[in-house]
Amino acid sequence: YSHASGYKLSGKVYMVGALARMNLAKDNLHQKTKESAGEYLKLFPSQNIYHNNLAQAIEVLHAVDSSIDIIKNLKIIPEKPIVVQRKEGIGIGVIEAPRGTLYYKLEVENTGKIKTGQIVVPTGQNQIGIEGSIRQYLEQNIDRLDNKEEVEHEVEKIVRAYDPCMSCASHFLKFRWL
Repeated sequence: YSHASGYKLSGKVYMVGALARMNLAKDNLHQKTKESAGEYLKLFPSQNIYHNNLAQAIEVLHAVDSSIDIIKNLKIIPEKPIVVQRKEGIGIGVIEAPRGTLYYKLEVENTGKIKTGQIVVPTGQNQIGIEGSIRQYLEQNIDRLDNKEEVEHEVEKIVRAYDPCMSCASHFLKFRWL
């Protein structure tokens, strides 16, 4: 039914991104952020996908507060540039991006050209959760399915609340009413 990848961890659906980070690590926020957003931090942990936008806003505030500290304490020390020595190999990486955890594996030629690459993007990791949220909404609102425009609008809101990449947000869903 779809070409999209979906992932589970130990057989269970999971979520990556701001809501997941806030649920797991709100205590690690900058102290000033905790003070400024204290009232809203009480909402976490949360299973409400619409709290993802709030979690993102709190993370932006955390980034600003942390950046101010970094700038105040910044000591610039001149360094010599590192000479790049290209060689053939395989690299595996993990990075926490705004949308969630990004995993990648690259096979590189000795010229620096990438031979093969595998990337597991946050949207793919949230795919099964997105589908489950849509299913739950439709099951709970089966009596409203005669209002196609309202149902489509609400489902689109669910998809976008997960903050998928722009392409996925635009092309995620095509309705076929039977």
